[in-house]
Amino acid sequence: MGTLLQTTMKQKQFYIDKLTKGGKFELHPLHYWTVAELRKQYERYRGEIKNGEKNHGLSETDY
Repeated sequence: MGTLLQTTMKQKQFYIDKLTKGGKFELHPLHYWTVAELRKQYERYRGEIKNGEKNHGLSETDY
């Protein structure tokens, strides 16, 4: 597997792990999302956590 593909797969798995950790998202549909879509949703979700709007199990050290 090429280096670029390995990096992309690691990024994708990172975002999937973080989004599913809090229970807000189901694992299955996330595998069909692109890395850009996952990153956008993760940053939105992280902003909610940072602003204290929701607590889904992510601590400040998780991002």
